[in-house]
Amino acid sequence: MSRRIEKPDVLILGSGFGGSLLALILLRAGKSVVLLDRQKHPRFAIGESSTPLADKTLAAVARRWSIPELLPLTHWGTWKQTYPHLLCGRKRGFTYFDQTDLTDVSPASFDHRRLLVSASVDNEHSDTHWLRSDVDQFLFQLAQQSGAVTFEGGRYELQHGPGRWVATGTGADTEFFVDAPFAVDATGSGGGLLKFLGIPDQTQELRTNSRSVFAHFVDTQTCEQLLRASRIDVERFPFACDDAAVHQVLPDGWMWQLRYDDNSLSAGFMIDQRTDQRAGERVESQTVPSTRRDRAPVFATAQDEWDWRVARSAFLSRQFAGSFVNRPASGLTTTQRIQRLTTQAAGTDWAAITNTAGFIDPLHSTGIAHTLFSVARLAEILMDDDSSTRTERLQRYSAGLIEEIRCVDELVEGCYEGLPEFSLWCLWGMLYFAAATSMEQAGNDAFSSVSFLRANDPAFRQLLREGRERLTAAKRDGAKSVEHFAEWIQKAIEPWNKVGLFDFECDNLYSSTAAPVDAW
Repeated sequence: MSRRIEKPDVLILGSGFGGSLLALILLRAGKSVVLLDRQKHPRFAIGESSTPLADKTLAAVARRWSIPELLPLTHWGTWKQTYPHLLCGRKRGFTYFDQTDLTDVSPASFDHRRLLVSASVDNEHSDTHWLRSDVDQFLFQLAQQSGAVTFEGGRYELQHGPGRWVATGTGADTEFFVDAPFAVDATGSGGGLLKFLGIPDQTQELRTNSRSVFAHFVDTQTCEQLLRASRIDVERFPFACDDAAVHQVLPDGWMWQLRYDDNSLSAGFMIDQRTDQRAGERVESQTVPSTRRDRAPVFATAQDEWDWRVARSAFLSRQFAGSFVNRPASGLTTTQRIQRLTTQAAGTDWAAITNTAGFIDPLHSTGIAHTLFSVARLAEILMDDDSSTRTERLQRYSAGLIEEIRCVDELVEGCYEGLPEFSLWCLWGMLYFAAATSMEQAGNDAFSSVSFLRANDPAFRQLLREGRERLTAAKRDGAKSVEHFAEWIQKAIEPWNKVGLFDFECDNLYSSTAAPVDAW
């Protein structure tokens, strides 16, 4: 067994797309990097839906640090032309279908049970769903080709002293000794560096409380096929409804559906654990219709839970009839609560990227964009060799990142709180679209000048706080209060509504919300 001694500028733990991309940026800027990962590529990962803000940031990264290989990934058309071997899916926007009362769709009521919000003007400039096993491996290999020293599938131990990180271990047939002045935690939920340093957690302060059961499937019908079979008019839709992040909104959460170009489908239930608890209380009081008070039983296996949740809905039952899991090899996966948040995301000689510092929920597809924001900001900081300036910038990075995760929590939790009312879910969702689309209209270097989703905008954060109180009242007080809540949101988001949200003439089929083609 050979032995290698490495003394890079930066040690990065974790080689998912965030860690590998950060390594690639640093290498192209002339820094030396070692990437350590206890797993090997390719490997299954969830977190697959890009947005215009994600694509815009990726394009800015590619241009700023001269990484032209990244530019084709910013649109579906160029991706397919340049990298046909990397599996992706076309994402024209966000599709929401109301399944909250679990009854089947019908032409008579369907117009009130759907919301489509465009993100892309056409297929060529569409966003994408990333097959993460392909994309992560692609970025990892780019980092290797650019000079990263990598160790996969091994074990390592950390030691830390002032301005010095030491990692010793084995990878493949090599013993390694890495001695670096700076370390980055890109291990995601593993939180390797955070746990090593004993950084306290503050997950209990987050309001969103959801868990998941998920996999990738084949032989599922498309939503459009099912809608047409039910004689639903889909011709007015601004885009094919399956070319989207599809949200099946349920009484106790929602299901995501992301379709790839090989017709496989990433699908997963997100279950609001607070709603599930309240469902038990409603069952006991017998104060709601039976379709809305079904409390989930205790499940012996992930398959049992999946089957129960699909069977509740006639639409989903038809859609998944005859389907089977094709990814990951281990089959359906279940989680406990998925939220997490650290109290510190950087120190004088270390930092964590977004998905390690915290995570909220797949809702609103914030994960890829927010990771790109933190990677780009951290790369800029690590170009600064002045230790006093760098320390101050790292402190701001940490505080800002944690506050952005809190803002995402507020934007997500309000949708869950609106359940089981589809109208309240959609109304609160407009706050996310106001924040996201206003950022998409900004300059190309939004990640360096503007906080993610307006998290550092006092007026917007106050809007979220006041809106949350009004949401509770609207949910409690009934239809007239919901109407007043809608009027309030329409007026309140005016400073950030650059794309015609609340255009009642479009009948919840938004095309004006698409990001401009020349934005990046």
